Amino acid sequence: MRLAQLIDQTDVSNPNAAAEVASLSVAMAQLLDLPAWQLNRLRLSALLHRLAFLQQSDSVLSPGSFGRVAEHHADASPSCPIVPGAQILRNMGRLSAIATIITHESERWNGKGQPAGLAGDEIPLESRILGLLSEFQQRATESNPMQALAQCQAEAGEHWDAKLVEALTLLVNAMQQGLSLPIQMPKIAAGMWLLDSHSDEELLNLAETVTE
Repeated sequence: MRLAQLIDQTDVSNPNAAAEVASLSVAMAQLLDLPAWQLNRLRLSALLHRLAFLQQSDSVLSPGSFGRVAEHHADASPSCPIVPGAQILRNMGRLSAIATIITHESERWNGKGQPAGLAGDEIPLESRILGLLSEFQQRATESNPMQALAQCQAEAGEHWDAKLVEALTLLVNAMQQGLSLPIQMPKIAAGMWLLDSHSDEELLNLAETVTE
């Protein structure tokens, strides 16, 4: 979660992407009447979804590039390679389902997406929802919600599941009429504790406590 938060903070043009996509995901799940376990799994996937676009260590991460797959992958043969960011989660047994969801968020309804070239209902439902909402959120940040919705509607049946685009239309219309979606930032301890979990002073105090 801390790593996902750091990714958002480095994208100055869209620093609340994860929290906003999570809020949209919860609303969408409720609109589709998904069970509670699936709603919670979708929300966690939304909070971590930008991890899927972490690249190999020899590449450069640039702000605004996390929400889209690089164009040069478009002609690659259908396969399901290890996605570096998702692999972080796959190594944690309890998060393997989350890793699968964010791995396939860049698939397309017509089967021309990545990384596995899945089509239609072959794409996990949560991945379809997450892909649509993360793209909508990015576009809405760059322009406005109605323009972003129009772009998604134009791609229904090709890029996106048409039924999910219909649900998104209902959701956006409700927002235009006053529906407010709560944006809750994950509560994570301040500081770079993953990189430096104990300062020298803390270690010294701990040593003194153990001695006593």
